[in-house]
Amino acid sequence: MTMEAERIDQPTKDPVSNVLKWVLLVVAVVSFAILGLTTKLTYEAAPPFPDRFVTSGGTVLMTAADIVNGKAGFQKADLMDYGSLYGMGSYFGEDYTAAYLVRLATLTEDNIAKANGAKDLSVSTVEQWAAVKAAMQAELQGVDLTKQVAVIPGPLAAAITTLRSEIVQSLLHHDFAKGWTQAYSLDQQSAEQTADFLIYSSLTTVARRPGPDASWTDYARSSPAESHAKRVSSRWQRRSIGIRRPLAPVTPFAHSTAAVTFFGYLAAHRSRSQFPVYAAFAG
Repeated sequence: MTMEAERIDQPTKDPVSNVLKWVLLVVAVVSFAILGLTTKLTYEAAPPFPDRFVTSGGTVLMTAADIVNGKAGFQKADLMDYGSLYGMGSYFGEDYTAAYLVRLATLTEDNIAKANGAKDLSVSTVEQWAAVKAAMQAELQGVDLTKQVAVIPGPLAAAITTLRSEIVQSLLHHDFAKGWTQAYSLDQQSAEQTADFLIYSSLTTVARRPGPDASWTDYARSSPAESHAKRVSSRWQRRSIGIRRPLAPVTPFAHSTAAVTFFGYLAAHRSRSQFPVYAAFAG
């Protein structure tokens, strides 16, 4: 009886469990490796910011410290729970990047038109309006973020100054029509720095990166490069679906870690020419 009892008490070996343990380990290692890779790629592709932005006359518009402190102000005021940045965040309010890009472009156009002697751009001829728009695009795309000192042309510099004041006013005052209360956590200085951060974020969507004709948040718009980028993104998305489906019952967390992060990274770098707001400044 004793020998039979010992034989019954011995656990049976389950080869399937051992296989599943190794599958889980492999998936975990690969997942964290991909997370590390995407983090590295993200930091390498992140737009730089100059030590300072200045006018052609040397007046400082904003500095790198202002942008960094402005990011802290953005987080302190919890603006992501009201609007969004680069399309990510809350959809209760506007997308700050798109809204301020449009406003920056409009102000720049007005300043260019006034510099050319036009009092009202709305009554200009089609040719005049097209010339002003082309000049606006050239100024926005010509901002070189790789320089330690970025020199901003006069019309765009004036537009940045005006827009900063408008953003500060909106941050420090209620707007019940939009469902917005003032950011109580910000004072005048931190509100100005937050405005600098938001303006800089808008500039990254149009300022050109070295080499290809692309902004810091975009693939190259040249047809071969754009087509290749879309093919690569589509191919990896199909592969991710094929890989994750059979693994889903075994390792559910594979859905929500590296696979999602990696393919989200690829999707985020698809051409932004499909979005009308950004396409308007593509030239």
